[in-house]
Amino acid sequence: MRKFPLPVYLLPLLAACGGGDATDTGSIQSLQGPQQVSVIEASGGSNNTVRLPRHLRAVAGSDYQTDATRFWIRDNSLSALDTVNMILRSLTETQYWEQTNNGPYRALVQQDERNGGGERGNTGPVYEEWIVDSTRASNSAPQIASFWIKGVEQGEESVIYGKLTVTEEPSDAQPLGMFTLYFKSLPVGEPATSTNTMFEGYMRTIARNDAQTEVEFYMAHGDVEGTVASGDYAQRERMHLLGNPLEQSGRAYTERRYIQNHGGSTYSEEGEYQLQFNADYVARRDVANGNTLSVLDRNDFETRVYRYGVYDGTTEARVDQLSGFPVQDSNGANGWAGFHGIWFPENVTLSNGQTLYRRSFQDNSTTPYTLVIAPGKLEKNTRDSITLGDIEGEDMEFFDPNGGGQTKVRFTGTDLVRVATMSNGEWQIENTPVSISSGFTTGQWCSFWSQARGNVEFSWPASLSTSTPAYVWSHTTLNADSAELAGGDLTLHGYFHMLRAGITSDQANFQNSESPYLPDASSTSSGNQTYVFDKETLMLQLGGTDVNLANGVTITQGPGMFGLDCGPLFATALSSFGDISSQTVTYRWSFGSNSWNQLRTLKDANEDFVTFDPPTRFTYVHAENGSSYDGRTFFLEWDGSNLQGLPYEQDSGSGNWYPLLNIPTGTEVTAASTTYKIKQLEGEQMMVEVGSPNTVYTAQGFDIDGTTITEPEATPYQDPAIGEMPEVTAAPLYVGGIAQNAGG
Repeated sequence: MRKFPLPVYLLPLLAACGGGDATDTGSIQSLQGPQQVSVIEASGGSNNTVRLPRHLRAVAGSDYQTDATRFWIRDNSLSALDTVNMILRSLTETQYWEQTNNGPYRALVQQDERNGGGERGNTGPVYEEWIVDSTRASNSAPQIASFWIKGVEQGEESVIYGKLTVTEEPSDAQPLGMFTLYFKSLPVGEPATSTNTMFEGYMRTIARNDAQTEVEFYMAHGDVEGTVASGDYAQRERMHLLGNPLEQSGRAYTERRYIQNHGGSTYSEEGEYQLQFNADYVARRDVANGNTLSVLDRNDFETRVYRYGVYDGTTEARVDQLSGFPVQDSNGANGWAGFHGIWFPENVTLSNGQTLYRRSFQDNSTTPYTLVIAPGKLEKNTRDSITLGDIEGEDMEFFDPNGGGQTKVRFTGTDLVRVATMSNGEWQIENTPVSISSGFTTGQWCSFWSQARGNVEFSWPASLSTSTPAYVWSHTTLNADSAELAGGDLTLHGYFHMLRAGITSDQANFQNSESPYLPDASSTSSGNQTYVFDKETLMLQLGGTDVNLANGVTITQGPGMFGLDCGPLFATALSSFGDISSQTVTYRWSFGSNSWNQLRTLKDANEDFVTFDPPTRFTYVHAENGSSYDGRTFFLEWDGSNLQGLPYEQDSGSGNWYPLLNIPTGTEVTAASTTYKIKQLEGEQMMVEVGSPNTVYTAQGFDIDGTTITEPEATPYQDPAIGEMPEVTAAPLYVGGIAQNAGG
């Protein structure tokens, strides 16, 4: 669980969602519970492809054809299901039904915020460690999945205890099947039997003998009706649904309340609704806002796609590209080593030279590796070409080392304007965008950061236009075994955005009019700098001194809190700034206290660096009549589970990030002469409000006020009572939902 707000993962309740083929584990047939829960069904009539149309199917039974597509409804009145859907979605990644009666095992569940991410980065996946024990005594007994999760709740280390009991799988008649889910969170150190919970709750289906499906959810901590003490919080989320799956009609009650007292300053979220729906409309009363009535059209949606699958263009087999493997430290903490670096939970301290172990999934043997950590890292950047027209209207971040600070800018088609400025860690929006074109000179190398595209760079032209050439980059982190260092140290040449060596405190913190950056070169022979990347220390040096903070210096404020970077750097000296446009490879040095600023990788027993496969990179040209992105070029990257590279926009209210375009299912892309297919797998739909709610409400015969749904109470909650977390020393069986059943 996370601090609020949480992402919403909602699947249709009025269509089967989870379950399916039971797994035969010997003589006992396993059961699978629901993967997601929703009140309202997602639409099949979206302008964007939601289900795989028949004309797009080619290879019968292929992964491309059979991989489930799941869309959920996003609406404030349905947000009470955030937490339970996160649990169910994550629990599905543990594949508990496949491990029935095999004893406790470990799984790494990927933490990818479906509506909070989308940005391109080099941090790699983040995982959460689950311990799961799945049992079924007989084919007439329930399936029980007990799980334990170590995490952080309200800044305190915690353990979540959960117990899912499935007595009937989801079906057309019972879309949720029959199940109960009890869960609680305790601070680390509290015994499993403790009632000193950080939150606790339940979800259950209620047996009925009519055509109705009924489900309740309740989760709480503290008293939201009382006074919240300083430093404490209270929350309550609950939902009660009664619906007819065949008629797609029903009623629901939802509530979500959260109150936190920060030293006398109170932050709160509140939402409470009564809903009624049929096959065409949803009517809702906003109980917390004067019983305001609104009516939503179930046939009019805005669709956002958050997850895609990538498949071989001929065989339609899923491209399962995991560029790494699980590792473990000497204390048994589990992490992941891969192309983007090393991941471990936040409470695990890593140090240069320590031993990490990779376990074999076949015989549980271990292979030791040496962890290599350097305070910074050098990236090799290989460019792809776009034009400024491809980024027109997209927000990019720009840091001006000459006193301009960190800003957010946008190319309008004819001008570069500032739309926001960073102040005290928050973006301050410009009421009227401000032109900043006069701050650049012809031939100046400009570097920006795009959430979708990574670094966007170009040489400032005599006149800005949509045809101005620009470049985006793919990245590879260098180590001592890289081909560039085969002959020894690597000499690099800098002209713009050049970091100093031995950076002082004032420079690092941008104090007293000082900066960690040197002035830009006025020509290729005046003000330029020659750097050396040392093969032994893996540090960039200037004049024999590391390009890093001086001893004892720390960064306490300013842009350097997130790390500092230097570049572009060139392996061959430039004869003029006009040569920049012909450079297809550049280098970038960064350093800082964050893991993404540092080199973190492994050496094997032969002192060779481990080589990981890079993401597969595709060129994609968007085609959508009427869209501002029609005809624009994007470079997508597939790492085996995430497709990155599309533009996202942050909602100022929720802070969530939303995709600005969707790739249609069936789109073909090419990488290294191999063709691949893309399929939409997960997303959300937002129903559009009708203009005359009272008129539609009356015409549809709704009567929310006449038959309200009761509020769930706390009393059905039961302690999961699953005992202390089992000690599991074996390697994870699943990583991101994918079985680790081959090789080491």
